[in-house]
Amino acid sequence: MQVLTSPSQILDLKQSRNPKILSLPDSFRKETGIDKDSSYTLQKGFTVEGKATFENKPSQVSISPKQNGKSTFSWNGKSYDLDPGKCIKGNHNIQLGEVKVIEHPLAWMLAFGLYADFSLEEASLPTFDYCDRVYMEGAKDNLKEIGKRNPISVSSPFALVWEKGYCIIEPSEDNKFMIDHQVAYPGETIGNSRIEMEFNSEVFSFFGDARTTAFRTKKDAENFYQIGLAGGLKDYPFTLENVLLLDEDKIYNPREKFVHEGYNYEFLCHEIIDIVSWLRFAEEEYEGRFVGRMTTFLFDHHKQIDIAQFVCDREGLQKNGIQVVR
Repeated sequence: MQVLTSPSQILDLKQSRNPKILSLPDSFRKETGIDKDSSYTLQKGFTVEGKATFENKPSQVSISPKQNGKSTFSWNGKSYDLDPGKCIKGNHNIQLGEVKVIEHPLAWMLAFGLYADFSLEEASLPTFDYCDRVYMEGAKDNLKEIGKRNPISVSSPFALVWEKGYCIIEPSEDNKFMIDHQVAYPGETIGNSRIEMEFNSEVFSFFGDARTTAFRTKKDAENFYQIGLAGGLKDYPFTLENVLLLDEDKIYNPREKFVHEGYNYEFLCHEIIDIVSWLRFAEEEYEGRFVGRMTTFLFDHHKQIDIAQFVCDREGLQKNGIQVVR
C-alpha cells in the first residue's frame, strides 16, 4: 500500500468518485439511549448460538462483561485482546489470532461504545440470519456505563492506497463520524453505488441485521438459489436466510425492511457493517471515540487489517507526519 498525505493527491481520489450519492432514509434509525461520549460494558453475560462459519458445526458464543483492559476474543484456551498486530490474513474475514470472522461484533461494539469479552466453542463466529441483531438483543437493557471517552481523530488527512481501492481518513469538523463509501460491481443491481451517512448507534440499531452478501454471476447465482431452496450447502452454513444473494440485475431474497422508494439498501448497509470494523482496534488502542470522515472504495477485510495496523502504530504514523489526537 501507499501512504498519501498530499492534499492534491487525496483530492484526485475524491474527484474520481460517483457524483450520485445515496443517503440513508430518515426512517432507518431507532432510538437507543446511548450516550456517544460514554463507554459501556454488559451488566451480565449472555450466549448466542449458531453454526460456526468455517467449521459448519453448531457453536455457542459467550459474551461477557469486560474484565480488564481491551476487549478479548478467546478460543481453545487462548485469549486475544484487540491488538491489530495479532490479526492474520487468511480467508476473507478479519481474523484475530486463531479467532475468525470478528468483523460483525466489532461493528456492533463500535456503534455502541461497548467493551466485552467473547468466548467461542469453535474457531470462527457464526454467520447469523440477522447478523448483529443477536448481539443487540442480548445487550438490550443490559448495558452499564463504565466511563467517559474523549473524541479522537487524526491530526491531518491521509489516504492508504492499494492496487485496487483506497481509504481516506480526515479530521473531524463537527464531532461526528461520517462515512462516504463506494462499491463497484458489474450490472445494475449494485453497480457503482455510493452512500454517505453518519455512523452512530441509532442507525446501526436499524441496519445492524443486514445480511452478509453473496454477489455471483447470473449462472452461479441461480445455482446458489436452488441450493438455498433445497436447504443450503452441506459443507458451509449458507442459506437464503443468512446471506443476501444477488447477481448483475436481480436480488433473489430481498427483505422488505430495507426497501425504500424502490431501492434496496441491504447490500450497502452490510457493507457499512464490514468497513467500519477496523476502527474498533483504534478506539481501544487510543481509549476514545473516533470522529472524522472515512472515504472508502473497494475496502475489503484484508485492507482493513492493513489500516488498523498502520493507525495503531504510533511510530509509523509519526514518520508520515500523522498523529491520533484528542
